[in-house]
Amino acid sequence: MSKHLSLAIIIALAIAVSYANIGGLDVYALDEAKNAEAARAMFVSGDYIVPYYNGELRTDKPSLHYYFMSAGYSIFGVNAFGARFFSSLMGVLTILITFLFVKKNFNEKAAVSAALVLIASLHFNFQFHMSVPDPYLIFFITWAFYSFYEAYKTGNKWQLLAYYFAIGFGILTKGPIAVALPGATALLFLILNRDFNWKTIWRLQPFGGIALSLLVAFPWYYKVHMATDGQWTDDFFFKHNLSRYSEAMEGHEGLFLLTFAFVFVLGMMTYLPFVFQSLKHTWKNRSNDALLYCGIAFAFIVIFFASSSTKLPNYTVPAYPVLAVLVGVYIHQLTNKWFDSLGNRIGLISYCIFLIGFPVGIYFGIAQDKTIFGLTDLSYYFTLLSLAGILMLYFAFVKRDIHTVLRVNVSAWIVMIILFFSVIFPEVDAKNPVRQLVPEMDRNAKIISYQRVNAAFIFELEREVTRFVDLEEIRKIVNTYDKGYVISRTTYRDELEQISGLIYQAEARDMFENPTSLIMKWDRSK
Repeated sequence: MSKHLSLAIIIALAIAVSYANIGGLDVYALDEAKNAEAARAMFVSGDYIVPYYNGELRTDKPSLHYYFMSAGYSIFGVNAFGARFFSSLMGVLTILITFLFVKKNFNEKAAVSAALVLIASLHFNFQFHMSVPDPYLIFFITWAFYSFYEAYKTGNKWQLLAYYFAIGFGILTKGPIAVALPGATALLFLILNRDFNWKTIWRLQPFGGIALSLLVAFPWYYKVHMATDGQWTDDFFFKHNLSRYSEAMEGHEGLFLLTFAFVFVLGMMTYLPFVFQSLKHTWKNRSNDALLYCGIAFAFIVIFFASSSTKLPNYTVPAYPVLAVLVGVYIHQLTNKWFDSLGNRIGLISYCIFLIGFPVGIYFGIAQDKTIFGLTDLSYYFTLLSLAGILMLYFAFVKRDIHTVLRVNVSAWIVMIILFFSVIFPEVDAKNPVRQLVPEMDRNAKIISYQRVNAAFIFELEREVTRFVDLEEIRKIVNTYDKGYVISRTTYRDELEQISGLIYQAEARDMFENPTSLIMKWDRSK
């Protein structure tokens, strides 16, 4: 395969999985809806300093992803495609720079393998289908990782500048974590490589470099600090960084092993039979600087988030590209002797059985859900993985052909990912409460909320839906306007029915969540 052809195929596949149906899925998930709505408010108001969500100061994250989404709205309109366009672009770029990094430091075959690890990861691609800060953070941290190594090995000043610029953009995306992950990785690499000395430090210019990183991010941080009298700064650094690490927030807690499950089961599901051998291979070949560096980056990210009190599946995704390097380098040099190991054979058999039984697990998973229990037929699409599992067993134990086993596996998962976003998930998405309830509402009427409201309603309605916590305030609104709606949850229905003229209209259970969204209405215009 020519070098240009392999690159073209990787880019085409990256675009296919990263952009698969991004405009056909509702902006529904809680964090995505809040971020998309905050960006919409910024875009409409023209205030690109202070982020607001539903009229309230939003202190969760810095501003860079809002800028990208605003650009998307400007080009494509205020819709799901506009909100997600640049998120998906970050996915393509992350895959591309991983390919180029491995090609330069190993070879083209390893580069193709590493890129396919990311392309065939459903969880990795899921991140780039969402209008949240994570796609941007993943790209900038990955760019920082690779740029540092290139600067260290070659002395290229442009790569060194790229490293510090990437950190700066990362700070503007999600804050201090963009310094911690690439900075600690670089430090540990120098120490373990026995090259932590003043000569190397001077060559890498860390003090001037961090100043450059801060120069990228500081102007916005300063302006938002001044504009909010320090409130944004206090909430972001103390609540959303320090507190999130030191104590579990919003119920997202668990044993440290949960972080490893996120990485190996969710992130590397496609390569489960090979990922642990890849780590073993990395350790044995740690004299190779590139393997050592990527291994340190992977280990630090996983251990860092395993020790965090708040645990979420998206936290460790920045580890996927460097892990893809390790896996790609390992699998590209496999021969049919791989089957000689009993442990390898057992691992592959277990994985194939897992694939064969995958549709059954999906069937019962859907059947157990109170919202989508009627969509069990979707499990039939996953028989593609069952077929792949059967074929892999045949090529492994009849033909003893490891390369065909790998091709069947990755091909099945790439097709499955495209099917998931284009065919399967749209049917699930159609059951969300926004899709169920908003069409029955008069958008020209007064719309308010009580106590709690699903953020997806606000983005869909493209307006501020004022939230009240006092029934007397609701009563005043009802008496002031001839027609309107109150969006809330069913747990507050009894309270709202105490208000004269306010009657029940409809409800729909939130997908993958316990609450049920409620619509109450009043109409004195008839």
